[in-house]
Amino acid sequence: MDLQSLKLFQMATTKMDWAAQRQKVLSQNVSNADTPDYKPKDLKKLDFKHMLRDEIAPVKVSRTSPMHAKGTIPEQDTFRSRTLMKSFEESPDGNEVILEEQMQKVGDTRSEYNTAVQLMQSNLRMLKLALGKGGP
Repeated sequence: MDLQSLKLFQMATTKMDWAAQRQKVLSQNVSNADTPDYKPKDLKKLDFKHMLRDEIAPVKVSRTSPMHAKGTIPEQDTFRSRTLMKSFEESPDGNEVILEEQMQKVGDTRSEYNTAVQLMQSNLRMLKLALGKGGP
């Protein structure tokens, strides 16, 4: 049985992939904390309500002509990083990275990753129990 065919596992995997990529972006922010004129970046927040709406949509939008409006096409890159808005704190060299803020985001992202892992583990235990291959 392929677990990736189950929507719950697909969503948990997506969340873990997003968290891993966000940790990479945040670590780049921290490593550039002393780089002049560096602007911190972050990933767009995952919106599972939007993802579910796309899954149950009866018709998928496709661009069949270059003349079609681009606004009707879903984004190609789910986890596109974006430059953050100007913060209230900036160093004299123009660097806008606030280490405390970045470390808080790292901790939040780790919590979200761990939640997705726990969700997958509990559902795997439930499936094993239902198949008679696990349990007390």
